[in-house]
Amino acid sequence: MIKHEPDKDVIEKIIFLFNKKKYLEALDLSDKIINKYPNSILINNILGVIHTELKNYTFAKNLFIKVINLNPKYNDGYYNLANIYNKIGEEDNAIKNYERVIELDKGYYKAYNNLGNIFRKRNLNKKALEYYILTLNINPNYIRGFYNLAGVLQHFILDEKNKYINKFFLYLLENRTIVRPNAIATNVINGLFLNTNLKDNFSLIENINFPKNLNKIIEGLNENKLLLQFMKVCPIPNYYFEKNFIKIRNEILNQIYNLNFKKIYLNFLVALSAQCFLNEYVYSETNEEIFKVNKINERIKNNINTKKINELEILILSCYSPLHSFDWSSKIDPSNELKETFILQYEDYNEEKEYTKKIKSISEINDSISIKVKNQYEENPYPRWTNLGLSIEPRHIKEVIEDINLNVDIKKINFSKNVEILIAGCGTGQHAITTASKYKNAEIFALDLSFNSLAYAKRKAKELKCENINFFQGDLLSLKKVNKKFDIIESVGVLHHMADPLIGWATLTNCLKKDGLMLIGLYSEKARGNIANVRKTINNLKIKTTKKNIINFRKDIFEKNNPQWETIKHSPDFYSTSGVRDLLFHIQEHRFTIDIIRKKMKKLGLVFLGFEDTYVLERFKKNYDNNEDLYNLDTWIEFEKKNPRIFSGMYQFWCKKI
Repeated sequence: MIKHEPDKDVIEKIIFLFNKKKYLEALDLSDKIINKYPNSILINNILGVIHTELKNYTFAKNLFIKVINLNPKYNDGYYNLANIYNKIGEEDNAIKNYERVIELDKGYYKAYNNLGNIFRKRNLNKKALEYYILTLNINPNYIRGFYNLAGVLQHFILDEKNKYINKFFLYLLENRTIVRPNAIATNVINGLFLNTNLKDNFSLIENINFPKNLNKIIEGLNENKLLLQFMKVCPIPNYYFEKNFIKIRNEILNQIYNLNFKKIYLNFLVALSAQCFLNEYVYSETNEEIFKVNKINERIKNNINTKKINELEILILSCYSPLHSFDWSSKIDPSNELKETFILQYEDYNEEKEYTKKIKSISEINDSISIKVKNQYEENPYPRWTNLGLSIEPRHIKEVIEDINLNVDIKKINFSKNVEILIAGCGTGQHAITTASKYKNAEIFALDLSFNSLAYAKRKAKELKCENINFFQGDLLSLKKVNKKFDIIESVGVLHHMADPLIGWATLTNCLKKDGLMLIGLYSEKARGNIANVRKTINNLKIKTTKKNIINFRKDIFEKNNPQWETIKHSPDFYSTSGVRDLLFHIQEHRFTIDIIRKKMKKLGLVFLGFEDTYVLERFKKNYDNNEDLYNLDTWIEFEKKNPRIFSGMYQFWCKKI
């Protein structure tokens, strides 16, 4: 009998070399074995996988075809062949082979996942969502499936019931590193309305018998795990939620003020306390509420040395002000029920205060606008956040850049072995930590004006075990004092807040290595026209930037229903104090057009390499299928004229020195 397969130990040796990414050694050994076993399904399949990694796609394709001819029921062969077709752009053939895999094995979850990827690439997001859900129902531990699900949820609006989606929303919101909660917030809200009884609970609040219904309402909300988790991870960008939370908060305050301590309030109050803390107490308050909060505060002060303080008293106050703002908070030994709230509102705050003492400064700040901007972010570090979308694993810089599809020959760029990246204006750390997770062998230098923002960033970096970031305080105008050149500089949402953005941009350009790349984010004049009008109104009314004024002006926007301001209400930034201040009350704001950006780049000796935002790029490609159009700014000007809100999140683009 002819033996068609080599011994198991030989196969394991090749797989070991492959897993160690020693592809050429694995290839050499496989080539020797295939001469002895030309019809080995395993060796031919492994050879195909090795050639796939080496990007010898035609060779790999022929090997996989040979494999499935040798065994028409070998589903790994069909799966690998489908992957090759996908890589070479033959998506219809890829779909056909993935479907064949599923015919042979309905539990082959990676085939469903990859079908989802193809449909997502084709902007068939609803179909992609269905396949990601199938993937995760088969393997709920498949982390890449959750990343893909999170990706499609950012560009698709859930508009019908789905019995599976809420459990996946819950997983995404509980996980610290898959997605920013505000990126999927609209769909979480839709999932709550479509797939839970939340509307029924909220409808009881609008009833004239609301106070009598309070316990029933709280019981229903406590059963809604997705809602409670959602409240703990991001400001919920929806006024309907806000109105109802304000009413519930007020009625629970009334009950606790009157010493009616119902245990059922506890779980909901922990979540509401987190929501109010994350939105920086942006909800409006009545004079009666302020009176009752002060009375409960006095009650706690008087009873601080006794056992008479009820944990619900502490929780309700934390729904109106952070615990660290009460002078008695240091004397509280929190119970298990209060521990979560104390960590969020007291311990984290004290940890950040310690960090502010240790962060190094590169220089004093002398520019008058920089000083004002610094003061704004010392008062209101922006944004306050919990979870973040990080890379599954860091990759080599050239792999990352190739995925962005920039108009640059990566082979001609010599990056440092240990890549040095500057994040100019890192704020509370989202940008710096995301970048740090993306690149292999990278050292991140994160600079910001605000000590309090940097302290927040440093605490979150520690929490997420991100150890390759060095945080510094200072003005980017002083970067020449650092005397360092960087492989990559990223500055998003920063230059347009400077006295002269061109001077700031020139400073960054001088810090860029010869072959270095730069990512810049600037406000769009067209996309922010509505915001410019609101800012003009604020200036005309001479409204001073105080928390009380911000909250009152925001309340007016909701109550007056001016159609010109309608889009403002849909901005996630409109649902936190620092967000509203950054959006409408910022001390300094410049806006740009694509043509102005082009002129600025020419002046600085920079060349445009491409836009960053994948959603914007997908929309663009629907209208312009010529690859060269991606790098033609005249075409982009034409595209923005037809889609004036397309850059509502900023122009984010890459450039390099000519």
